Amino acid sequence: MKTLSEWESKRRLAGLPYPKELLAKSRAEAEKFVAALGKPVVAKASGVAHKTEGGLVRFNIDGQTVGPAWDELAAAGDGAVLLAEQVKAELELIVGGYRDPAFGPLVTIGIGGIAAEIFGDVVAILAPPEAGEVAASLEQLAGHKLLQGIRGGPAVDVEALARVVDGVAKLLLDDEAVAEIDCNPVMVCQGRPVVVDALVVLDDGGA
Repeated sequence: MKTLSEWESKRRLAGLPYPKELLAKSRAEAEKFVAALGKPVVAKASGVAHKTEGGLVRFNIDGQTVGPAWDELAAAGDGAVLLAEQVKAELELIVGGYRDPAFGPLVTIGIGGIAAEIFGDVVAILAPPEAGEVAASLEQLAGHKLLQGIRGGPAVDVEALARVVDGVAKLLLDDEAVAEIDCNPVMVCQGRPVVVDALVVLDDGGA
């Protein structure tokens, strides 16, 4: 199996809602991006599968800290640094996909964050989902009430979330080399899903 980098994975999953981001291949390029964005960014080492566990993610990066962060993270990874607009979320979700030996391509939706680690609150749907199937499946989640809004906040835009699920299903169906997809986390910001991180795993020989 071959795991693509986050940047490569997101290019495979074209059309999904991502934060503004850039794969900065130089310190100057990183500084220019942060200055133009004018907002705090997240900086991640590129080419590393488990960036958070390895301490290779930096938050609240600004014009003063982006240079040193780029130097450190580029040296720890493949020589580039993924910079992305920092997203504040009301809720974290997980959207994924894999090939089941019996049922074929399946897409999954679940509650992310600590709930995912403790409860494994996930539902699976045959790809491609039928009209309305994503909305119906969300009702099966133990934490489905979280999707209706937290502390008076906006409810999750189910149609927008369904488009993310459809995008994952499409890649599974269009490319038989894709063995697994993991969009985690999918941050819900003002009710709308934003895919903050994504990984695509290919079968050996997939390109």
